[in-house]
Amino acid sequence: MKDRPIVRQSQRGDWIPRVLVIGLLIITITALHYGIDTGLGAVHDILLRAYYIPIVLGGLWFGTRGGLLAALGVTIVFLPHALHGWDAPYTSIFRLIEIMMYYVIGGITGWMSSRARRALLAEQIAGRERRKAHEALRAKTTRLFEMEEELRRSESLAALGTMSGGLAHEIRNPLSSIKTSAELLRDRCRRGEKSPPEDSTELLEIIIEESERLNRVLTEFLLFARAEIRETPALAENCNLAEILGGSISVLRHEVDEAQLRISVGEDALDFRVAMAGDHLHQVFLNLLLNARDAMSQGGGIRIGLEEEKPESIRLFFEDDGPGISAEDARRIFDPFFTTRAEGVGLGLSIVARLLEASGGGISVDREYSSGARFLLSLPKSAS
Repeated sequence: MKDRPIVRQSQRGDWIPRVLVIGLLIITITALHYGIDTGLGAVHDILLRAYYIPIVLGGLWFGTRGGLLAALGVTIVFLPHALHGWDAPYTSIFRLIEIMMYYVIGGITGWMSSRARRALLAEQIAGRERRKAHEALRAKTTRLFEMEEELRRSESLAALGTMSGGLAHEIRNPLSSIKTSAELLRDRCRRGEKSPPEDSTELLEIIIEESERLNRVLTEFLLFARAEIRETPALAENCNLAEILGGSISVLRHEVDEAQLRISVGEDALDFRVAMAGDHLHQVFLNLLLNARDAMSQGGGIRIGLEEEKPESIRLFFEDDGPGISAEDARRIFDPFFTTRAEGVGLGLSIVARLLEASGGGISVDREYSSGARFLLSLPKSAS
């Protein structure tokens, strides 16, 4: 509902009835003055004060000018009566002083009414301006949210394009090797050639290896895609951190021993229950262990322990003695399909990041660590 601006009452259509009310009051009081015997001084005193009613109304309804005009009207009609002879001494002087007070009261009342009216008008104008500003801010906020949603969709499309390009690249190379090997075997069969067994075996090995590589790429890509699905509280698991980590190390024990790696774990310090699916946490540890193994071809050490504990979460460190991560690579290391190894897929650390984020945790690279690679994992504590 729109506010109507406050204007002077004389600018409205109801000023005529109010002028008539003021005039009628002045005429009625004056008629009583002239009609009542001057010997009844107490009655005249009451009627003298009654003039304040139309004067005050004039000031309230029409501002300073209205109050002074009402006082002037009272003066015109009452002055002859004020100068009338009275039995009491100084009565005329007191009546003249009373007339002066009419102007004072009319002026003060009108001034206060005008001031209150202007203040109310200013408040209404300010209210309208605030509403306009609020509407403008709401419109801008809505537009900002729309732009943010558009940007999010654009980023999603860009990420989808990046992932699709990376997936296509990872699939094309094995397919090319498989196709080439299969064509060689087909051509030999067509020509009836009897190639040495080792040649055929080598081609078949290529087909098998590249097929396994394709399967690994697709498996990791599916893990990466599923990691975006955030678990609901009802489905969240409470698993023991030390148990899951111990199981992950046991699964890779043979590969770790072959790579001459030493793993040290602060198991006593990691006896926490975390709000994360056990298979997701197991996948996180497997990927980090495999990443550390691939970084240390000549052997080395892997250390896992507690970095910091908070009431609602814990932070682990996961460090190795490998060559480390450059500042440029650290900015992209969690991007899908980014890898520094020729045989790598580039989804391992992306999967780790997505799985942790899906449970309300996170992972980052400690860029101040200079003795290898050091990852910091944030895991939410279980409420129970």
